[in-house]
Amino acid sequence: MGRQGANWLLLIAMVAVSANLRPAISSVPPLLDTIRTALGLSHAAAGLVTTIPVLLMGIVPAFAALLAGRQGSERVVLASVLLVGAGALARLAEFSVVLYLSAALCGVGIAAAQTLLPEIAKRRFGDSAALVMAVQATAMTAGAGLAAVLTPGLSASWSAALAWWTAPALAGALLWLVVAGVRKQAASDAGPRFGFPMRSRMAWRITLFAAMSSAMFYTTLTWIPPTYAEAGWSSGQTGTLLLVLSLAQMAASLGVTWFARHAGDRRWQLIGSVALGAAGCAGLAFAPMAAPWTWMICVGVSTGAMFPLSLMLPVDYEDRPDALRRLSAMSLTGGYVLAAAGPVLFGWLREGSGGYAPSYLALAASAVAASVMCLGFRPRGRDR
Repeated sequence: MGRQGANWLLLIAMVAVSANLRPAISSVPPLLDTIRTALGLSHAAAGLVTTIPVLLMGIVPAFAALLAGRQGSERVVLASVLLVGAGALARLAEFSVVLYLSAALCGVGIAAAQTLLPEIAKRRFGDSAALVMAVQATAMTAGAGLAAVLTPGLSASWSAALAWWTAPALAGALLWLVVAGVRKQAASDAGPRFGFPMRSRMAWRITLFAAMSSAMFYTTLTWIPPTYAEAGWSSGQTGTLLLVLSLAQMAASLGVTWFARHAGDRRWQLIGSVALGAAGCAGLAFAPMAAPWTWMICVGVSTGAMFPLSLMLPVDYEDRPDALRRLSAMSLTGGYVLAAAGPVLFGWLREGSGGYAPSYLALAASAVAASVMCLGFRPRGRDR
């Protein structure tokens, strides 16, 4: 097989792996109200099922890089996808402790794989790595949307429906094993370097924007289905809501990825995407039944646009490879760690207030604050 054919197979394998990096999270929200009732969980405790993997997505990357330096990135990615599959399978046991453990297993696997895939893309695709990473981001978004929509119909049992996602994870792992292999890379002489640019105000702005992006995505993904389920909507109806949300996310992600490449000043794209999320959350707070599809489009376009923009910001403000790596690591680590509190705080406000409006208003207020912060993203600015 020629090199071009091998690259196509590798791209397919990378897409298969990427598509498995969100279903373990997005499959839970459509069934969250059922799970909460079955296991006797509070709203805040139920939010932990989403918070745990998001938190680990901020903690694990540095350790994944260390392990990859010793064992090879391809090997660690294979183990990561298998870990995601094991976490999904564990959900067959209908116990809250096991549910949290499964969330942790999936979170570690997701975090390690998504940390190493860009490095593999750069090493094995060279100048086409940016396009490959864009395809991977789309695959992740598509995987999240499909899991959110399909999960309620997979089984009458919530545990079996969640465990169904073991199958595509195992298929992705098998394809990765056959195509990418598990060769051990020679360790870099320089080795992994650590240290975040903590003194840079621009680095903190980028990190806070990444946190807002992830918090908006995971919090709305977690709590929109229960919002409408408690209002009497069926699982099929909430699934349709999530389908609209996912389609809006995919369209926005593709659009922003294309147009932002040619933009010298991203501030209005950044502000517009965050403001649209604030409008959608305000609508969910004040009139959730008046225009549910409109709110889904607002939130979907917002979260779909913020994700690629958050990945582009470090590249906009740093050119040196080592400094760029540290800035990107800070934005990912800090962003996910801060965002992990979103679903739990949302559930805590819901529990204390007896309604969803205060929670959505808090999320909208955070988005408004983030939109003001975005004014500081001047073209090629350095704020050190």
